[in-house]
Amino acid sequence: MKYKKDGFVSIECIISLSIISLAVYIISTSLYSNYVIVNTNKEQLEMLNLAKTNLELTKYQIKKSSNEFTENTKNTKIVNSYEISTIIEKDIYYECHKVNVEVKNEKNNISLYSYVFKQ
Repeated sequence: MKYKKDGFVSIECIISLSIISLAVYIISTSLYSNYVIVNTNKEQLEMLNLAKTNLELTKYQIKKSSNEFTENTKNTKIVNSYEISTIIEKDIYYECHKVNVEVKNEKNNISLYSYVFKQ
């Protein structure tokens, strides 16, 4: 009679299962970290778009307004859990306006500024 030695097959199965589980762990942690990065970038992109839109709108309003801004003004509003602060400062020396737009949430802060010459 011949005897089969099945011990070698069970060790191969254990080693192959451990290799597969290690590969699944590495892939899942990589995918999760990519998911976190994509969500962070999406939030920052939304904040940047809000800041750019508000900056351009404020510049357009300054150029087309008939009255002159003689003192510094600050406007704050909340859009989609973002706090948008717009500060308009009159620069007497250069006869222009400095517009500063800041978008904040609980984690991030984005600030843009520009100068507007009224014609």
